[in-house]
Amino acid sequence: MQFPLLLLALVLTLGVGACGKKKEESLSNTTTPSHAKVGESLPDDPEERYRMTYVKAAQSFSRNDLEGALAALDLSDQVKPDQAGNANLRGAIYTRKRDWAKAEEAFRRALKLQPDLPMAQFNLGEVLFLNNKYSDAREKFQIFLNSQPSNDLGIYKIYLCDLLGGNDAKANSFLNSLQPSPNSPIYYFSKAADAFHRGDKAAATEFVTSAYRIYPPDANSTFADSLVEKGYLSGEQSAAPQPDENKAKVDELKTLLPPVEKPSNQSKP
Repeated sequence: MQFPLLLLALVLTLGVGACGKKKEESLSNTTTPSHAKVGESLPDDPEERYRMTYVKAAQSFSRNDLEGALAALDLSDQVKPDQAGNANLRGAIYTRKRDWAKAEEAFRRALKLQPDLPMAQFNLGEVLFLNNKYSDAREKFQIFLNSQPSNDLGIYKIYLCDLLGGNDAKANSFLNSLQPSPNSPIYYFSKAADAFHRGDKAAATEFVTSAYRIYPPDANSTFADSLVEKGYLSGEQSAAPQPDENKAKVDELKTLLPPVEKPSNQSKP
């Protein structure tokens, strides 16, 4: 399962969607694990060493080499301890490992070191959301959204917290205010979540199918992940780009969408 976590890099801000994508070229095909090479050829300058070990950790994480990422982070912490970015990345690694206690501890440490770090607020909210702590998760997503007011993923997460947490008034008010946008699939996935929650799989399937007809797979996957995790969708959308100008077709969604239950008796006019 992939999660839409956000990471912080040293030189630039890295938005690594869904905890990074698993790649086909697994490290099991190499003769030497990447984390065995973490300490090789590192610069003597402490700042450069810190920067390089962090980048190695982020790269290992993006390849799903979680042990290599942790090993690189350990070196990075030795060079320059108490860095919020390191703690945030460590939390993302433990989230991928589904070690919720260590993930939450790491994200809370990141926020203790840097209280205004938006990525850690979002990521802590995600861990709480995945563990059905919707009220606490909503609070963290709202803090994140205060600094990123136009972030549709954060808005969507708050809506899901209201929907799944039983705050029907807020959930319905938000849903009624939504309009389709050419820039984001939030309308379609919010409508799908509502339909799934009400048990209307046919309507939910139509909304998800529409999203995949209109928007690129990567734009959809960050919204679909939450529905997969909550058991509404029965698979994960591939991160591979669609060839040429083709959008995802209905047939290609069979691994993602649950079967539509058709009524056994259809009335005739």
